[in-house]
Amino acid sequence: MDDHKIGLTIFLLKEKQVAAFEGKLLGQNQLAIPLSEPFDGVFLPFPPSNGSQPSWVRAVSSILATPIGGDMQAKSPAGLLILRHFGKTFVISFGHAWQKLEDQWLERDFGLRVALNVIPKNEVVEIKAEQVFAKWHLASERAPRATSVDEFAVDFDRDLVAVVEGVPKSCPAFGKIARGSTSLRLNLPIADLESVLDQSLIHFGSDTYKTDWPDIDKINPVRDETLIELLEDQLDRDLADLKARSRIAMFTPSQRRGESVLADSYVYGRLSQAPVTTPYLTIDGWIGNLSRKNLVPSVAEAKTFPVHILDESGQEAQSCTVFDCFGYEFSDKGQVYVLTSGVWYEVVSDFVARINDSISKIPLPSLTLPAWNHVDKEGQYNAACAANGAFLNCDARNFHYGGGHSQFEFCDLVHLQTRTLLFSKIVSKSSGMSHLVEQVRRTAQLLFSTDDGYRKELIDLFTRFHPTADATWLQSRPRQGDWNLCMVSLGKSASELPFFAKCGLAKIFKDLGEQGHELSFVGV
Repeated sequence: MDDHKIGLTIFLLKEKQVAAFEGKLLGQNQLAIPLSEPFDGVFLPFPPSNGSQPSWVRAVSSILATPIGGDMQAKSPAGLLILRHFGKTFVISFGHAWQKLEDQWLERDFGLRVALNVIPKNEVVEIKAEQVFAKWHLASERAPRATSVDEFAVDFDRDLVAVVEGVPKSCPAFGKIARGSTSLRLNLPIADLESVLDQSLIHFGSDTYKTDWPDIDKINPVRDETLIELLEDQLDRDLADLKARSRIAMFTPSQRRGESVLADSYVYGRLSQAPVTTPYLTIDGWIGNLSRKNLVPSVAEAKTFPVHILDESGQEAQSCTVFDCFGYEFSDKGQVYVLTSGVWYEVVSDFVARINDSISKIPLPSLTLPAWNHVDKEGQYNAACAANGAFLNCDARNFHYGGGHSQFEFCDLVHLQTRTLLFSKIVSKSSGMSHLVEQVRRTAQLLFSTDDGYRKELIDLFTRFHPTADATWLQSRPRQGDWNLCMVSLGKSASELPFFAKCGLAKIFKDLGEQGHELSFVGV
């Protein structure tokens, strides 16, 4: 048996999906090769032509009962090693063969749970997180050497951790480095495979990681099929409702290998010789494509409607379905559910309760704002507030500050009498709150900074737009707490916000409060 180290990308099939997997990929496939003892399984090669043989081919061949029948001298040969072990079915992917695997077949948190159990919090090399609250995008941080998770910017109150890579100190048999997502990635001799599968099953079934990673299980995959059906029924209703579906985001889903796709453009539907591409994924783009085919949006259509992800050269980097691209949030009687990358998640109830308790303690401002008429846009509302002279309107009064072409908006409204800076937003989904929170955070960082460059720009802004207003307070650095930073939600109270919007609100209240700032929140 070959003892040369190779990259092993290991997936675990769901027990109820083994038959579907075998029916689609094995079936009557003539290339399937049985494994030699003691292994129970087969190897399924995908051999293109022309090129050189990769190192993993020799290693895999060392455990086959007969030689590989296809030409593996290739630019991109690939194969799936199917292993039955202690009643479980593992699939080890080589090359691009992982693309043959369908999401519903796989234990989506297999590699991640194993990695969390074997990688201590102070031995982390990389974390990839899907920022559900902040625009539904992937964020990745990699350290030059193993370090503490505290050095990374991941926020367990907001982010779905997709990948953890680090030193598996708790399981030296896994080698020098382990990477967990849906798959478990190791660099070991194939001769060690049997013992590795033994250890991975033990760690997948263990929850000891909660001792070292106590905050990571705030958002867990939904496993109840009946609950998933109910959630998809609700999504169907929201897709049919023009107002409700505006809250559904679309984004590039994360790959099963735990690597983000660098998407340059997208194609909805069939990939023709000269496809119509779009630089963005949007719910309106998909619905427009459906309408041209006289179809209506539904979960069933979303699960079959293809999306092709193209790289900068116009070549297909990945394909998926519209359903895989949905970012959707639903709350029901204190339970919060999220759909992302084709997987339903449930937010644990005690975390929901803690966030709700936190936002209930955020005070109201000392001033009274006019009610929003549910028609005006944010700029129109701000102008109406300033019409009688009580407020200074700073909305859209952008100015350049710092290097490059960075533009800043100070705030939306200023109330000098109560020393209140107001920031208003129509918050229909969590990403809207993300914009509001980041504007408040950035203003707090710059306005109260020891560097007076930002305040000098504000004095110039006041001179141009509010020449009679008192701007003397900008001539020296204000102290934290001198001004109230008030977030204004048009149309929703704090308790009515989407859950991940509440998370962002609770976090900024905590973070800036600890710095001595005075914050308030009001829904109008």
